[in-house]
Amino acid sequence: MEAPIEDKQITLKEAVKLVPDGSHLFWGGFGFQRPPMAFAHELVRQNKRNLTIYTCGSEMDIDILSGAKVVSRFELAFFAIEGIGLVPNIQRRIQEGVIEFEDYSNLAMALRFLGGALGVPFMPLKSMLGTDLLAKKRFRTKKAEVIDCPFTGEKVVLVPSVRPDFSIVHASRVDREGNAQIDGIVGEDVEGARAGKKVIILAEEIVDTEFIRSQPDRTVIPNIYVTHVVECPWGSYPMMVYNYYDYDMEHVRMYYDQCKTEEGWQKYCEEYITSIDDHMGYLRKIGIERLTKLKAKKPLPY
Repeated sequence: MEAPIEDKQITLKEAVKLVPDGSHLFWGGFGFQRPPMAFAHELVRQNKRNLTIYTCGSEMDIDILSGAKVVSRFELAFFAIEGIGLVPNIQRRIQEGVIEFEDYSNLAMALRFLGGALGVPFMPLKSMLGTDLLAKKRFRTKKAEVIDCPFTGEKVVLVPSVRPDFSIVHASRVDREGNAQIDGIVGEDVEGARAGKKVIILAEEIVDTEFIRSQPDRTVIPNIYVTHVVECPWGSYPMMVYNYYDYDMEHVRMYYDQCKTEEGWQKYCEEYITSIDDHMGYLRKIGIERLTKLKAKKPLPY
């Protein structure tokens, strides 16, 4: 006899309420691909404060969190809007002394998440040797440690593993038990999810468990790691989700140009985030006609 299905579905508002001020978050997605944009908007609406975010590199999503002063610390590898330029709010908040950041290489951050997933306190790598990443640190007492390998004597860099309070991942689809599938680029989301003490999965759609079981090889985050799931269609807009919709470069460029000034950012934040009650209101603001033009044209994924 099969065990009853545990229904982990909650609303986006409920999910964000679970995150206390001062929490440490793994932030999923890979560049333009699958950032938890809707979660970022709701963090702003709920006026969360003093969060620390770990990511290999995010774009407009973490810039919004910086502009709204939701985040006070980042540990990451890069911040930019690819193909356009460095994100404006993060640069401004760093200059103001509002946020701190500790930078690592992409490989170092990925290994830090893997270390957290494996339950070990640190991970070794060599790619940071010979870089100024070792010499420059902002707030970590020990950002990395260079040791002599006990087996070969060669130099090895040790970086601390990450065990965040919450891991926030936007997936392609998930069932109510928390079995999540990701189409296309996965990035560090598998390791980042498994490293989290609690895991919140947002997804474009919630599907039946029978559908998940019919293609088990595509389930990259199984339910044993997942605390809650949120159905969140268009949850990465104006970025993209492979097989679902493309990015809206017109909106992204508008954001970048407008947010070059504090006044422009405040206007954007009020118009697209704080004056709107929820994610569905945001989608209505964007408009069904605009969203429809971005939908993936099957069998193509974009």
